[in-house]
Amino acid sequence: MRAITLTQNLMHGGAYMTVIERPGRLEIIFSLPDDKRRTESVLNIRPTATDNDLYDIGVAISNLLADTLYEIRRTSSKAYAA
Repeated sequence: MRAITLTQNLMHGGAYMTVIERPGRLEIIFSLPDDKRRTESVLNIRPTATDNDLYDIGVAISNLLADTLYEIRRTSSKAYAA
């Protein structure tokens, strides 16, 4: 299965600029004893995935593990071309 990349053209200063949204990452951070943290990552998250869906997935995964859920993060990147 190929990762989805979103491309859109935006007008900037009288010229078109291409914005490419790349697949992101879902990071699920767990709290451990002694103020330590552990991170589990899910790669190739589609740019079209909603924040609510990613949150629900993070909570569902955390419910399968013994560690305490601390934080859920979405990491994404964009590229800009003229």
